[in-house]
Amino acid sequence: MIDRFREQGLNVRELSSGRASAQAPGHSSADLSITITDNGFDRVLVHSHAGEDLADVLSAVGLSTTDLFNDPGGSTYEYPDGRQVHRSPAKRFRQSGNTKGTKLYRTDLGADVVYVVEGENDVHALETLGVAATCTAMGAGKAHLADLSPLHGKTVIVVRDKDAAGRRHADQVASLLDGLATVGVVEAKAGKDAADHVAAGFGVDEFVPVDLAAGPPVSSPATPAGGRSLRLIPFTDEKDDVPVWAWEYDGKGRIPLGALALFAGRPGAGKSTGGRWIAASASTGTLAGHWEGKPVNVAYIAAEESAKYVVKPGLRASGADMHRVFTPKVELDGEEVRFLSSHDMAELTALLIENQVKLVVVDPLMSTIGSKTDINRNNEVRSLVEPWAKLAENIDGVVLGIAHLNKSSNGDVVAGINGSSAFGEVARSVFGFAKDPESDAGDRIMSQEKNSIGEEDLALTYRIESQDVVTDSGKTAEVGRFVIVGNSDRSVGDVLRDASRPNSDGGQAVQRTEAESWLGEWLADGSEHDSAEIKRAAKDAEIKERTLYRAVEALGVVKRMRGRPPKGFWSLPKIATAGEVTPYTLKPGKDGEDGKDRDYLHKQNGKVQHDLKFAISATPTSPGDSCLVCGGPIRSTGKCVQCIVHAAESTQIA
Repeated sequence: MIDRFREQGLNVRELSSGRASAQAPGHSSADLSITITDNGFDRVLVHSHAGEDLADVLSAVGLSTTDLFNDPGGSTYEYPDGRQVHRSPAKRFRQSGNTKGTKLYRTDLGADVVYVVEGENDVHALETLGVAATCTAMGAGKAHLADLSPLHGKTVIVVRDKDAAGRRHADQVASLLDGLATVGVVEAKAGKDAADHVAAGFGVDEFVPVDLAAGPPVSSPATPAGGRSLRLIPFTDEKDDVPVWAWEYDGKGRIPLGALALFAGRPGAGKSTGGRWIAASASTGTLAGHWEGKPVNVAYIAAEESAKYVVKPGLRASGADMHRVFTPKVELDGEEVRFLSSHDMAELTALLIENQVKLVVVDPLMSTIGSKTDINRNNEVRSLVEPWAKLAENIDGVVLGIAHLNKSSNGDVVAGINGSSAFGEVARSVFGFAKDPESDAGDRIMSQEKNSIGEEDLALTYRIESQDVVTDSGKTAEVGRFVIVGNSDRSVGDVLRDASRPNSDGGQAVQRTEAESWLGEWLADGSEHDSAEIKRAAKDAEIKERTLYRAVEALGVVKRMRGRPPKGFWSLPKIATAGEVTPYTLKPGKDGEDGKDRDYLHKQNGKVQHDLKFAISATPTSPGDSCLVCGGPIRSTGKCVQCIVHAAESTQIA
């Protein structure tokens, strides 16, 4: 390395064996801002004090990062128990040998003070300064899998990398050694990690102490302090702010940045399709909210659906920018395994930050918990769900988890999420998804069931529409696409409560029928009534506004605005009276409940009357037809509005 700098006519000053300062390319000969250090094992460390990019510095002298390694193929690190970690110059890692081993790297840990770093390169860099150093295998987040007993009773200095994964790793090591060793945490004075610190020419006494909640800062490597501490922080030191919404609908915030959100529903409700719609919209900058007009990168973790046959075609159908959507994959000994929040979170966090990913979809969230966890124990599940909420904070984005609802839900979507209540407790936004049992068009309902810092008034009707997409194979696939139709007057909670009622009939709740009868009686005189007055009376009668509006729709109520300022008025549709309708005789063989052929109408006291009991039990006609009894409009249920109203008033019918 020194020779190459000199060949380019650059000034080089050798400081000691294995160390030198060099003139930065393009700078004056007096500017020796490049330091070159042999780590004594596998490579040369190069650092620019001027802050220039390492690749640019090397390129200026005709080199690349591969030339920093003694072996162009990379390095192999041997662990005492037979594990081998192989690193390429491009910073790709793989393992061989005893990959189940638990030993720390390096065997010479007899010193009283040991530095714990994140990787093998950092270990060798610190050894050039004459101190004992070690690390756990395979980088950040794996300390719980290692045997840390050789560190017990010692003074341990944890050198924390300056990224999210590094912070988590340092916290983990400090926590595992709490009470078993005297622990302090420090950071590099220059660069990101211990190797950068050494490459910049700094010594161990120049590490910067870190103030952690797990313990007070280290004043110097020779006198670290350990243990837990508790402080009172005045709120004058806290910076408050208003929420920033990643997704807005109807002018209101629905999903905030820095939060875990959940899409929850029973199988087939379309929650995963909704998740792909959110992912696609974020990737194209079309999601209303903070990212609108600013496409962001997305990570999609799918454990239950095929990426090849379902997820990618579904993203295509929603118009996703495939260059911005990534799928994290975990490999163990060359085999792909499931992502687990307890093992892979730190590494995932670092990758997401590095690639500027702002939205993570986890489908389903339960798949990351691990089979050994009791999903009904709140404390166990919470410890594995909270890292997802923390991840959302770290990436300044959103984690959207897909969750299933249990069958015993009584209408409380948040409490009905399958497993521990921790899922709904940790999430800041929860949306329910359900099929609409009253819709002949296959409509579904999505509603906001929890919004910790906003309103919960969102209820939407949506459909899963068929969309043809051309796959990478050139073949066409028919895929479901999430499409919002408009607002809904019912929530998912309403649908689930109706379905759980033991006396419900085909999804028709008792309260809905009662509301229709109540409204029919109110409007029975045929005149217009003040809608505000009706709403107040309905509230007094303990009829919910959504239920009232369902009754309005079912009865075909006519709504008009009159006056200045305009006021709303409701009335029943004008229909023919029984006396104005020509009696209709059933065809032979169509008998009434008494077994006799009969007309829909009969005369009583000289007037034509409805035979109500028979009329409403007769085979219904189709919506849009006229009633065979009175000529009135047919409801979506296939029965007559007016007959039902009269039936509710009749003493002949229970």
